[in-house]
Amino acid sequence: MTKRWLALLFGCLALALVAAGCGGGDDNGDDGGGGGGDANQEQAPAAKSGGAQVSMKDIKFNPSTVDVKVGDTVTWTNDDSIGHDVTSDTFKSGDPGGIGGGGTFDHKFDKAGTFKYECTVHSGMTGTVVVK
Repeated sequence: MTKRWLALLFGCLALALVAAGCGGGDDNGDDGGGGGGDANQEQAPAAKSGGAQVSMKDIKFNPSTVDVKVGDTVTWTNDDSIGHDVTSDTFKSGDPGGIGGGGTFDHKFDKAGTFKYECTVHSGMTGTVVVK
């Protein structure tokens, strides 16, 4: 009878280890599901907050115009291999060409208005954020 109890005990322990390995969260602070993310991950806050995402690729902002609400965040992602920047009269991503390939820049819009911006490195690379 002792062998039977030991076999049952080891079986329960093995099952508990498997269950523990499948559950719980991860170290990223999100739900571990991979579908969402926080502001520091690849997926922009736009998916959660109703903001917008803009891609920088082929010397263009795409889309070139986005509409958001007051309090929303716009995330620009450099999908090019060359550096870009996002520069306006009221906000700036940093140095000219300072957003390298794969890099991002976030800006939260706290007031309504139309905000035109450009990449100072590439003439004609312009965009607009309309905040309502």
